Amino acid sequence: MPDVPHPQLKSKPRAPRLRLPRRARSAWQAPRARILFTRPAASPQRVLLQRIGLVAALCVLAFVVLYLDRDGLRDANRKVLGIVDLMYFTMVTVATVGYGDIVPVTARARLIDAFFIVPIRIIIWFVFLGTAYQFVIQRVIEEFRMKRLQKQLRDHVVICGYGLSGSVAVRELLESGFAATSIVVIDPQQAALEAAASLGVAGLLGDPSREDLLQQAQVRIAKAVIIAVADDATAILLTLTVRSVAPQTKIVVRIREQTYQRQLRQAGANVIVSSTRIGGLLLADAVDSDYIVPFINDLLSARGRVNLIEREASAEEVGRWSNALPGAVVVGLVRAGRILSFYDDEPCPIEAGDLLMLIQSARQTSGTAVA
Repeated sequence: MPDVPHPQLKSKPRAPRLRLPRRARSAWQAPRARILFTRPAASPQRVLLQRIGLVAALCVLAFVVLYLDRDGLRDANRKVLGIVDLMYFTMVTVATVGYGDIVPVTARARLIDAFFIVPIRIIIWFVFLGTAYQFVIQRVIEEFRMKRLQKQLRDHVVICGYGLSGSVAVRELLESGFAATSIVVIDPQQAALEAAASLGVAGLLGDPSREDLLQQAQVRIAKAVIIAVADDATAILLTLTVRSVAPQTKIVVRIREQTYQRQLRQAGANVIVSSTRIGGLLLADAVDSDYIVPFINDLLSARGRVNLIEREASAEEVGRWSNALPGAVVVGLVRAGRILSFYDDEPCPIEAGDLLMLIQSARQTSGTAVA
């Protein structure tokens, strides 16, 4: 027979428990960076006044302590010192002059001079030396180094903005053979200039759109100015400023939005690089290919196995056909301001003065440079 539960053995339903609502846990958040800055950097005049006040306060403190222990000091006549004598002794002691006409005669006075007055003297001298270095010596050294740098700058490259693009541009210039002494970086961030200085290039701290900084960087006689700031509107303003200072210098600008190309052309930019557009094109090419994007990266990098270069035709190449150069592929030829491309124009003999855009092996490029 099947087991039938006894009616008295049936379990009674339990009464519902009283549950307090639990407090919802908020998701963990990383501590925010500092967003409130209430103390701007002090001006040199304010710093100087603060240091003068510190020295005066230390001298007053030393005078008060010596006044309280004036019975432990004697002059050559063995008399108790007055206020004027104590002021005189405080100043000559703090200044480490020490004529010897007033001396401590008790053990307590000597301990005060050794463990209280001497530290005050050291602090005051550190303040004097630091002030002299910051406001006099450092400026003289910087002016001397700036004049020496300006004498060396000829056909150099000025990088305005040392962010991601600017740092890559500097490294690529160094890899392609530019000397570190022929590159100048302008950036308002001191950390960025320290990173650039680690590569051996010179840096100027400040806003790149300031004309005085551009003139100190000798943009008028520079080979090119690369504008790699983060904001496109700032890039347009900076292009206008550079063009007003250096009417003949080549200006290369990196922008994010392609819509600003017309404004940059009117501002005087010679070459405009749209990082967003180039990145998007490479991303689209990578969908149906596996080797095009690595080949293009290899082609554009100075460390690649193959290089895309632009140079004037050599004497040995004059007279040869553009499609018959050994070890190189001519993709473009500029003659009298007109570009002859391999995909639109027929091969033609190379003439003197032609500008060649060609692809060739990095080994052959280095061998040609050495030769």
